[in-house]
Amino acid sequence: MTALLGIDLGTSQAKALLCAPDGTILGQGEARYDIVAPRDGWAESDPGQWWRAVRSAVRAAAPAEVAAIAITGQMHGVVLTSQRAVVLRPAILWLDRRASGEVPGYENLRPDQLRSLANAPWPGTAGPILRWLARHEPDVYRSARWQFQPKDWLRFVLTGEAATDPTDASGTLLYDMTRDAWSPDVADALGVRPGLLAPVRGPAEVAGLLRPVAAAELGLPPGVPVVTGCADTAASLLAADLPGADWALLTLGTGGQWIVPVEEAEPDPSGHTNLFRSVDGRYRLGGAQNVGVTLDWVRRTLDVSWDDLYGAAAVPADGRRPPVFRPWLVDERGNSGAGWTGLTLAHGRDDLLRAALAGVAGVLRDRLTDLRAAGCAPGRVLLGGGGSRHPAWRELLAQVLGVPLYPAAISSLTVRGATLLAAQAAT
Repeated sequence: MTALLGIDLGTSQAKALLCAPDGTILGQGEARYDIVAPRDGWAESDPGQWWRAVRSAVRAAAPAEVAAIAITGQMHGVVLTSQRAVVLRPAILWLDRRASGEVPGYENLRPDQLRSLANAPWPGTAGPILRWLARHEPDVYRSARWQFQPKDWLRFVLTGEAATDPTDASGTLLYDMTRDAWSPDVADALGVRPGLLAPVRGPAEVAGLLRPVAAAELGLPPGVPVVTGCADTAASLLAADLPGADWALLTLGTGGQWIVPVEEAEPDPSGHTNLFRSVDGRYRLGGAQNVGVTLDWVRRTLDVSWDDLYGAAAVPADGRRPPVFRPWLVDERGNSGAGWTGLTLAHGRDDLLRAALAGVAGVLRDRLTDLRAAGCAPGRVLLGGGGSRHPAWRELLAQVLGVPLYPAAISSLTVRGATLLAAQAAT
């Protein structure tokens, strides 16, 4: 049977989804990889692990006769490669804060240049990271031919063709949102080589054909069309197909993202929300970093399963004053440091778990407040992502957020969005 293959290169795992043209799921697979923190405030990952995970996930999906492949993946971050596609150093992820000292350099841009970026500078994006690499790892930086976003690196491995798309490019702080193109003058002003930036192509445009070497490792025939794809939030929004203007999408993964489609929206002067390209327009995003990454740390530290963690949301306090959890394992909005306060001898593990869930829910509530301040007031919310399925966790979230939540029909909206792009290329 002819099928469509979507691949999601997430922050901590790769997913593969095989669909029939009518959307029927034919197979799926996933495999995890590590986030490494060699220093406080750093977050890196080995693209070699990414490739091994992708290979495992695709083979587990048991591909049939694949008509097209599309890729999505985590936004931001940087993968540097040489002309011969050699990865020059571990990938720097969106969680990384080493480039905080490079952010003030954006203040030297002209007002029109800053406005064209449509987003306030922050250290987990490609522009500041590339500035940091140029200053602190000059030999590596000089050896680089391309800087890629994660999904673009993977497609480069599959096809040998360098490309990106507007949804990922719009999150680099090197992209002119008014012209829908790279901004070479911004890159020059920041000391970033414009030649590192891959050509921009449409998300559903065929970017290349699957190379024989990559095909053999994935268990696929060579020559399959590989479309450009899009960033994970844009893919989720495409798959969600929100039913009305009063709806928002909330995705829960390593981070948490509030996503609202917009038309002629202006940049947020507060800098608290982002404005990115979607597949067919724009969306406003309220992003929280300390969501799944924090809950996973809590789960591993207390040695419990995901079901045990989410199930603790339903455990009553029985008259005990609940402890308070600070969720900021990653510096966010000037908040840093995680841990519990207000503990007594009466508290147990379930109290710690429920407090962690409530603390993360509070961060998501703050981002909803940011969206409302920017003029977006969703009345109903579609909930997607791996952290959306447990009913007790959903109920706690709904209580804290104060809006009705509706679970998406499929939790993996990102990889489903990729298959929809593959379908456009296969028709």
